[in-house]
Amino acid sequence: MKKLFTLLLSCMVVFGLSACTNNNKDTGQSNPTKQTDTPTQTEQSIDEAFYKDFKTALEERWKIEENDAELTTEIYTRYVDTELKYLSKYEHKEDSFNNHEIGEAAEDYVEALVEGKQMAYLIDKDYTKWHQEYEDEVFEESTEAIYKLNAIKKITFENEENQKKFDRLVKYGEEYSKRDD
Repeated sequence: MKKLFTLLLSCMVVFGLSACTNNNKDTGQSNPTKQTDTPTQTEQSIDEAFYKDFKTALEERWKIEENDAELTTEIYTRYVDTELKYLSKYEHKEDSFNNHEIGEAAEDYVEALVEGKQMAYLIDKDYTKWHQEYEDEVFEESTEAIYKLNAIKKITFENEENQKKFDRLVKYGEEYSKRDD
């Protein structure tokens, strides 16, 4: 069960990292007062920068997941912190995106990461309870966001295994989205 969960988490991360590209049209508007954390945001739209950072976040998370045999609170928190290192700057920034749908999906994904981190303490205390809450709340929300981001702009990974993980996450997100309709 833990391995399945770890695999699903890995797929989620892969999806995020592969979303670095954007088919979104640039509006030509700029925000000269906006502070940026990376040179990426000064050279590209926030939409494009998010997709790039999302893909990187997933790839980095998957790198560290490969080395862990068992999921613990500490390990899961490290996974989430790895993603948040790249994505926390997009929290509460959905209105800054050129494409509002990308902004909403990005916000949903980051919120799911934060929510998952907040409930991580349950992993070591009551894994079954944590897994159920995680799947019902965090996994569903994050994979739906991944599905939406990929639908807006196709996300691809050079690494075949990462692409497979990402594709599984997209599939889960699609299923959750259909269930919600």
